Amino acid sequence: MIGDLRPARSCATFLRLPAKGPAKGGTPLKPQSIKLFDFFYLGSTFLSVLGFITGYRNAEAQLAAQGAERGLSISPLVITGLFAVSILISLLLWYLVSRKRMVVAKWIIVFFFLLSLVGVGDYFVGTMALAEIYSLIALIANAVAVSMLFRSDAIRWLENRPPADEA
Repeated sequence: MIGDLRPARSCATFLRLPAKGPAKGGTPLKPQSIKLFDFFYLGSTFLSVLGFITGYRNAEAQLAAQGAERGLSISPLVITGLFAVSILISLLLWYLVSRKRMVVAKWIIVFFFLLSLVGVGDYFVGTMALAEIYSLIALIANAVAVSMLFRSDAIRWLENRPPADEA
């Protein structure tokens, strides 16, 4: 019929939404705390990169001054290489916690966070450069991310236990 404009299939077959609850493999979906951990931890890493980029010239100048003082010639690529390794380690730890649910990686993240608190007093001495502002905000975001790992839903998820309403 020429005037029949009905679709051959209903639109509902094209708009299937995933069901709530566990995925097909039986793996529960990420709880809100882990999603917030992802957001704040990766945001902290991004802010660290911004801080490194904006403070690179200062760090390079300090390295050259210290090298001249000691009679050593150290390449500025050392700074870049060490920072790149630290970012890779940070991303690996995020992956191990967020995707592989490794509790050991959670404690390593906590250890590195506590280690970063050692120099927090230096932020408040003298004027703050843009790199220090980025670094301070990254530290605060990292603190929020670490705190998300200790919420009850995150602990249950990392230990592979069912949520409280299912237990």
